[in-house]
Amino acid sequence: MREEYNLAAEPLARVLGFPRKQLSALENGRLGPDIDLVSGICDYLGIGANRRAAIMDAATDGWARGWWAADAERMGPRQALYADLESGTDVISEYVFALVPGLLQTAAFADARLRCEPARYGDRFDPSAAVAARATRQRLLLAPDGPRYDVVLDEAAIRRCAAEPHIVAEQLRHIVSVCSQHPNVTVRVLPIGASLKGHSAPRSAYSIYRYRDPQHSVAVAVDTLTEDHIHTEPDQVDPYQHLHARLKAAALDPAPSLHTLAAAAQDLTPMQGAAA
Repeated sequence: MREEYNLAAEPLARVLGFPRKQLSALENGRLGPDIDLVSGICDYLGIGANRRAAIMDAATDGWARGWWAADAERMGPRQALYADLESGTDVISEYVFALVPGLLQTAAFADARLRCEPARYGDRFDPSAAVAARATRQRLLLAPDGPRYDVVLDEAAIRRCAAEPHIVAEQLRHIVSVCSQHPNVTVRVLPIGASLKGHSAPRSAYSIYRYRDPQHSVAVAVDTLTEDHIHTEPDQVDPYQHLHARLKAAALDPAPSLHTLAAAAQDLTPMQGAAA
């Protein structure tokens, strides 16, 4: 809103009687919204009643500390960020190409992945807390009021083992089981040889979040090796929504996708009596 009204941050903070750094922390998502500050901004800018109500609802919701906030360092700040983004969603759409999605990971697979790269985490990171957090996120997804979850899973994530073969086999069977039992979860496998409209080439994994607020807000989280980039502006979000539609069109339908996952799990399972 500040940019919309062409106002610099320093004079706005001064007029409202708040430190400039507090306004900056609010704008950059490093600080839970101070209700008085948000209300003061709406008053100063003369925001209309309907828009003000939506903004204040969002501020009130944002002020409530989620289950992930108190344990963010132990579970990992990046996972805490994703738990925050998932809260209040109506639909989550993802494309993953290197690993199966965190929201569907088994405890064994998550533990194997979290322990393989200890240098990526801080001193207070606790793999067991991170595994428990993934389980909580999955439980919320599969709850009766959970969001719809739409995943395009690149075949590379299935064929390239990211853990011991028996762990990966169990993981793939778990995805099949979840999809079979929970109609809000849909997984489509994107074959390596699939032809994408316009020869689109996804450059990274991403997640698209559509929220239940009256404005049906949308956010996109783009996964990179060292950090996650969050986009909320339409000119940033729209390309990902268009790309996701093309990926879904090129992927296998849900039923053949589950067959592919089950077959891959079988390929990773040693035949009874076979020599190691």
